[in-house]
Amino acid sequence: MGGGEPGGVTMTIHRLKVTLLGVPPWATDKTVWRTIEMKGSQTLDQLHKAIFKAFDRWDEHLYSFYMTKDRRDAAQEYASPYLFDDNDFPFGDRPRSARNAKLDKLGLKARQKFYYVFDYGDDWEHVVEVLSIKDGEPVGRYPRISDRHGESPEQYGEWDEHEEEDDEEDDYQQTGPGRVIPLRPDPNGA
Repeated sequence: MGGGEPGGVTMTIHRLKVTLLGVPPWATDKTVWRTIEMKGSQTLDQLHKAIFKAFDRWDEHLYSFYMTKDRRDAAQEYASPYLFDDNDFPFGDRPRSARNAKLDKLGLKARQKFYYVFDYGDDWEHVVEVLSIKDGEPVGRYPRISDRHGESPEQYGEWDEHEEEDDEEDDYQQTGPGRVIPLRPDPNGA
C-alpha cells in the first residue's frame, strides 16, 4: 500500500455487482441488482452487511458465500460467523468464516463471479460479479452502494396459508438423507 499524493493512502477498491436470482413473485421488478464498492482490506462479512442494507432487508439470518456454483464444497464456502457458534458440523466439512476473509486475499479477478445465499430457509440467492479491481485513494466511507437497479423485494412477501400447507406436504415426500438445492441459473448466462 502507500503511494498517491503526499499523505494519501492507495488501496485496492473492488466494484461488485450483486444480482438477485429468482426474484419472488411479489416483487415489482424482475431484475434487481446493486453495485457495491469495497476496500480490499474489508471482509466478506462486511460485504454481507452491505448487501443486507442494499437490498433493504431488516431481519438478519445466516448466510454463505460460495466461490463456485457447487454449494456442497465446504472448502469453497465462507459462512456467517454465527454458523460457528454451535460448532455443529456432523459431516466434518467445515466452511471458513466470512469474518476473516478479506477481499484482497481471495484471489478475485475482474469478470469473476461468485455466489451469496442469504437466509438458508428462504434461500435468497445472488450472483456477485467482480466489475473491477483498481488501486486508488479511497474517498468517503466503504463499503458503499454506488448504483441500484430495480426495487428491492420485501424480505417476506404476502402470506399465503395455502402455500404453507403445500410446503408441509412436500416435506413428507422427500426421499434420501437430504436435498441439495442447486443455485438458480444466472440470468446473465454464467
